[in-house]
Amino acid sequence: MERSACLLFRCTDRVGIIAELVLFFRDSNVSISRFEEYTESRYFFARLEWRGAHPWMTTEDFDEAFQAVADTFDDVSFRAHFFEQPQKLGLFSSKEPHTLIEAVNKCEAGDYPNTEICFLIANSKEVERHAQRYGIPFYYVKTFKDPQRHEPVQLEIIRRHSPDVIGLARYMKVLTKEFIDQAGCQIVNIHHSFLPSFVGARPYEMAYERGVKLIGATSHFVIPALDQGPIIEQGVIRVEPGDSVERMKRTGRDVEKKVFASALGKTLQHKTIMYDNKTIVFN
Repeated sequence: MERSACLLFRCTDRVGIIAELVLFFRDSNVSISRFEEYTESRYFFARLEWRGAHPWMTTEDFDEAFQAVADTFDDVSFRAHFFEQPQKLGLFSSKEPHTLIEAVNKCEAGDYPNTEICFLIANSKEVERHAQRYGIPFYYVKTFKDPQRHEPVQLEIIRRHSPDVIGLARYMKVLTKEFIDQAGCQIVNIHHSFLPSFVGARPYEMAYERGVKLIGATSHFVIPALDQGPIIEQGVIRVEPGDSVERMKRTGRDVEKKVFASALGKTLQHKTIMYDNKTIVFN
């Protein structure tokens, strides 16, 4: 089996960073197959991929070998991933299934490398049929106004399955800071975003009344501040003259599912680096 891996790297920008990274891999007798770099403000960001034989059996082995190089940089962070290492994706959902179905289909098609969906948690029993179709462990957890009545149950399921990433597939509940802290992995959310933005229970109706020309969606990492997490992916589509509210909703669902699936893919392919409540997303 061909081995492949990647490294995500960030540090304070200075002269010679690329040369030192390349030198480390050369001295390790490893050929880099892809190298992307980007600078913003005072930071340097890079993502490297390599294929074939390499001297590290685990990411811990790599971390130990690379640490001496990392220590020569300021404000450094790095993360390696070996693609043969299995990944687990956990999903949360409510009644609307479009983003859930898209994510499951992408996973089944192999678009998310070496990834299995380890659970689906929903506060609607209507979602169970989608889990049964693909043999995904399903958990119905009724939600309440007081999150202390349902979040401990959800966290126990998360601890049991240990997902690497959680996707909120139109899960219509706000997560508490305690839940986010205890989940132990990155959480990806999707929500409608309009230009201008409309909040509340009737966003498409309000957008229709204002005669908006574009509708769209935003996927981001979840942080305690509601809908303020680092943005991973966005998409927009033009509203055609005469479009009804129902047509706008259908169009919006198409954008939402594509943006959500893409954001999950970028996360599971290890193509995102977070900093200063922003993200660098590599191709």
